[in-house]
Order: sequence, then C-alpha cells, then structure tokens
Amino acid sequence: MMSGAAQTTADRFTTRELIVEATREVAIRRHVFGKQVRAGRMDPKDADRKIDLMEAIVRRLTRTAHL
Repeated sequence: MMSGAAQTTADRFTTRELIVEATREVAIRRHVFGKQVRAGRMDPKDADRKIDLMEAIVRRLTRTAHL
C-alpha cells in the first residue's frame, strides 16, 4: 500500500517543479546553515555536504530532464 501512495505522490509534480523547489531549498540551506555555522551549532563540513547534496539533486534532475 505504501508503494502505491509513494508513486502517486511522486507523480504529482513535474520535474521542473522539483528542480525549482530543490533550487529554492539550496538557497534556504545556504542562509540557515550559514547562520548555524557562525553560531557554532553546525559543523561547517556537515553544512557544506548537505548543501552539496541538494545541489547534486538539482544537477541530476536537470540533466535527466534535459533542461
């Protein structure tokens, strides 16, 4: 039953919508994680890795969508 729900949810959004949202998330992470790092509440390497991961999602989606 979960796989059917997951498939339906995944199909609700276009690849372009996913790219736009992931790009927005990159900007949010840069802002929030930067503040967290400066406040000493987040490791800079961890922040960079998490931002890099989201940027990789954007690149992969863009590449596979041929945009």
